[in-house]
Amino acid sequence: MTKQELRIDSFRLFAGKTIEDSYELIDIYLEYFFLVIRNHQKDKINTTAERDAKIVNQMMFTKIAHLKQVVQGIRFISKDGTKLNKIIDPTFVGVLVRNIFETVGMFHLININTKSDDEKIILYNLWVIAGLKYRQRFGEGISSAKNTKELKDEEQSIKRYISQIENTVLYKSMSEKNQKKIQDKIKQKDFKIRFDDFRNVEFLDWQQLASIMDIKDKIMSNIYSYFSLYAHPSNVAVFQFANLFEKDDAYFIEMTNFNLRNAFFLISVFIADYIKLFPNVINSYNSLSLRDQIVINWVNIFARSDEHSINDAILELN
Repeated sequence: MTKQELRIDSFRLFAGKTIEDSYELIDIYLEYFFLVIRNHQKDKINTTAERDAKIVNQMMFTKIAHLKQVVQGIRFISKDGTKLNKIIDPTFVGVLVRNIFETVGMFHLININTKSDDEKIILYNLWVIAGLKYRQRFGEGISSAKNTKELKDEEQSIKRYISQIENTVLYKSMSEKNQKKIQDKIKQKDFKIRFDDFRNVEFLDWQQLASIMDIKDKIMSNIYSYFSLYAHPSNVAVFQFANLFEKDDAYFIEMTNFNLRNAFFLISVFIADYIKLFPNVINSYNSLSLRDQIVINWVNIFARSDEHSINDAILELN
C-alpha cells in the first residue's frame, strides 16, 4: 500500500461516513482486543485492582462483539409470510453505547485519573463496596445456607474494604468534612469522586467523566444524557422511534452510525488508557497493521488531544 493509499484508507475508516465503514472499524477493534487478551493473559499483575482492570478489558471485547451483532440488524417473517425488511434499532444501540461510556469512564477514573496509590485504593474500594452493597439487596428472601453464608462473607468484605480506605494516609489526613464525603459515598453506593490539588473530595456525575477523560466538549457534550434517553422509556425515545423507519428513509442507519461514532471515541480512549496502565501491551498494539494502528489512534487523538497519542504511527501519513 502506497502512502497515498494508506492515507485514503485510514481517513475512510476514521471518518466512518457509511455503516459499512463502521462495520469494518468494529472488526479492527475486535482483532485488537482479542490479540491483547491472547498475548497478555499471563502478564504479571501487582494488585487486585490490576486484576479487575484486565477483566474489564475482556468485557470490552464482549461488549464490542455484541454491538457488532446488534448493528447488523434484524429481519422477520411471520407465519403468514408477511415480511419485515432489515432494520437496525438505534435506540438499543444507544443503550449499549451508554454502557460502554460507563465502563470506560469507570476504568479511567479509578486507574488513570488517580494520582497516588492512596487515591487509587480509595476509588477502587468505593467501587467494590458499591457493587457489594447493591448485591446485598438481593439477600431478602434468601433461605439457603450457601447463599446466607455468601451474604455474610460479603458483609465482612465490605467492612474490610471500608477499613482499608480509613487506614490510608490520605484518608487520615483529610478534614472531617472530606472524610464525611467519603462516608456519604459509601452509604450512597457510589464511587464517582476525584481529589483536587488540595486533597478535597469532589463529587462527580456520569457526564462529567467525559471531561475527566479529557474528551473535548464538542465531542461528547451532554452525550451521556443523550444515551440515557434510550436507556429509559422516555417520551423522546418513543416519538423518535415512531419516525425512524418511514418508508424510503434510512434515518435509522444514520442514527446508528452516529451512535457507533461515539462508541468508537470511547473504545479508542479505553485502548490508550489501558496501554498507559499496562505499558507492555504496546507491543501487541504495534504488531497491528500500520493502517489499524493509525485509525485507532486517530480516533483517540481526535476525541482528546495529541498528548494522549498511543504511538507515532500516524506520522506515516505525513
